[in-house]
Amino acid sequence: MNHNERLAAELEAQKKLPAQRRTTIQSRNGRKDSYSKKHDPGVLSSEIKRELALSREREHSYEVALTERDQIEAELQRKVEESKQREAYLENELANMWILVAKLKKSQGVDADEFSTENGKTDDI
Repeated sequence: MNHNERLAAELEAQKKLPAQRRTTIQSRNGRKDSYSKKHDPGVLSSEIKRELALSREREHSYEVALTERDQIEAELQRKVEESKQREAYLENELANMWILVAKLKKSQGVDADEFSTENGKTDDI
């Protein structure tokens, strides 16, 4: 008999013998709680209120955490946008510098050509 069949057989046996099943009585400080006290509407009501309060506190802490996360996310998005703008600005500045370098090289090349041509003419005379 495999494990599943054995568990199924045990389950069937438990279903057929309902008289043997008893609710366990919890004990606190060595004393047993009575069945009537366990199912007292006041006790159940206070337990439900306590669980509801805990649930509300947990929900509130989740909302606070989500709000903080949203604020951090918005701040990071802002930083990303600022970085993109800064990157575009720097790329534009770099392009302008390359243009200036090209103009400078061109003007120096022309000046060097004019200088060598002028020197050549003076040497020929």
